[in-house]
Amino acid sequence: MVTFAQLRALDPAQFEEAADGWHKVSSNASASKDRLDNEINAKLRGALKGQGVGTALGRLERLSENFHYMQVECALVLTALNGLAAELRAAKTKLHNAVQDALDAGMTVKEDGSVQYTPPLVLLPGQEYEPAGNGRTPFVTTTPKERAQGFADRIGDALKDAAVADGKYAKTLGKLITVADLSVTKEDWTDADADRGAVKKTVGDYLRDIPKDKSPKDNAAWWKSLSKEEQAEYISLYPAGVGKLDGLPVEDRDEANRVWFNEQRAKYQTELDNLPPEPKPRQLLAGRSMVPNPKWTEWYNRKKHLEGALDGMMRIQMRFDSTGKVDPYPTKRPADYKPTGDGLPPAYLLDFDPENNGRAIIANGNPDTADHTVVMVGGTKSRLSGLYTPMVAGTNLWQAASAMPGEPKVSTITWNGYDAPQNLFPEGALNRYADRAAGDFNDFLAGLHTSHDPSADDHLSVQAHSYGSVLVGSAARQGTLEADDVMFSGSPGVQVGRAEDLDVPPGHVWNQRAQDDPVPRLGAPTHGHREGLTQYITPNDPIFGAKQMTTDTKGHGNYWLAGSESLENQARVVVGRYDEVQLK
Repeated sequence: MVTFAQLRALDPAQFEEAADGWHKVSSNASASKDRLDNEINAKLRGALKGQGVGTALGRLERLSENFHYMQVECALVLTALNGLAAELRAAKTKLHNAVQDALDAGMTVKEDGSVQYTPPLVLLPGQEYEPAGNGRTPFVTTTPKERAQGFADRIGDALKDAAVADGKYAKTLGKLITVADLSVTKEDWTDADADRGAVKKTVGDYLRDIPKDKSPKDNAAWWKSLSKEEQAEYISLYPAGVGKLDGLPVEDRDEANRVWFNEQRAKYQTELDNLPPEPKPRQLLAGRSMVPNPKWTEWYNRKKHLEGALDGMMRIQMRFDSTGKVDPYPTKRPADYKPTGDGLPPAYLLDFDPENNGRAIIANGNPDTADHTVVMVGGTKSRLSGLYTPMVAGTNLWQAASAMPGEPKVSTITWNGYDAPQNLFPEGALNRYADRAAGDFNDFLAGLHTSHDPSADDHLSVQAHSYGSVLVGSAARQGTLEADDVMFSGSPGVQVGRAEDLDVPPGHVWNQRAQDDPVPRLGAPTHGHREGLTQYITPNDPIFGAKQMTTDTKGHGNYWLAGSESLENQARVVVGRYDEVQLK
């Protein structure tokens, strides 16, 4: 129980000072993690080989995860301490106001919080008199005794509020402990998620909800209005929500999404490890035919989802752990191809959601500081479990563009940020998947411009493959596509009939079509722009107005083959070397 003397003497700023200390620890842990990942580990991966290097990297990567876990838990502690300070300050203000009102009424507040008053003179039976000069009528319905009790009740309420805050925060802070070892396990990340839930419940309305359905500029203005400590609090309590906000700095989005990523990965692995045994039988007899056992179907679908999502998360983690590597995907290269240049830059996770088909947006290099950024949009069957191939394409394009003369500063973004159709027919023939995602895509591009460092050039390209080109066309049709160049590869159509309808400057729409790619022909009747009775205009048609780039790769999915002319042409557009693009 909090006493009157304790609350009156309390200084809530002491808890805020303690929170400042935890913020410094959290920030230092974050900085140490980044230095390990982006400097020390990156150099080891890029320059050295051997068993000893592998062993050292393993230990340093575990140390990095320790720093990350420390950063997350310390941020939760600082959030709880600031929440406690806010509630105690409110209780103390309530106490101060009650005491002051009692004193103004001529009463005495004792050290135990009780209120003493001077008994009035009785004027008439059942009525009490208040001294003259107070401006009130001598006959009142509230007696001094009742007023004194009212002040005492207000003091008691303030003490009760302080006691409740003290109790619940003591319980919550007591949960923010961990085992003192050097291994951060899935159990630790699961515990961190539970800690967040406890802190969020405890702090209540201490933090306002994050913005919803606001423009990237509004999101950026809100974020800039917060102090660094307040930003850390929002990341600690709402990592998934903050990570999705277009317009926020890339480094902050990445920090939030990394927390969410680790916790969801632990959650999914734990659920898979504890999945009940396979229900038997797989099929049941219904009349004269066999039908699937509903329990088995539910079990199988969940198992398949967990395994697929975890595979996608593993691929993302592999990319995180490939920073500094010159050739991170040797099995995906032509036998005679040898990559050159520096190793891969740090990766940034700009969105992540494992539910349903799963979403992930991953950048090679920081688009906020890059001079040239390209956003790559995948097509049909895009999902978290199939993220490996588009991630390889993104790294291949980064390497090709970064190797251009002048050492351009490049960022390539794999944008798997929408619910794509999962089959060629009927889903792949429908426009609705693209139409639903168009607004989100436009917001993402606008957000990149909003958060971009004004000291760097801001050249933004879009590269769309297959059904992804339908999405890009829909984004231009429904809104404003804030890009400088648009490239299509294997496009079945883009809903609009002319390059000029894509919001980019004249001459900055580019197209690729491999000779044996069937998708442009097969998709034209559903996604091409209909003109007349039988004509469907796509980027492959001369009348559309796109510049046709030469293509030396085969098939529908090989436009990013390392060392190919198809890839080199894209890289030239990305860095603005337009005169060197090879055209048909």
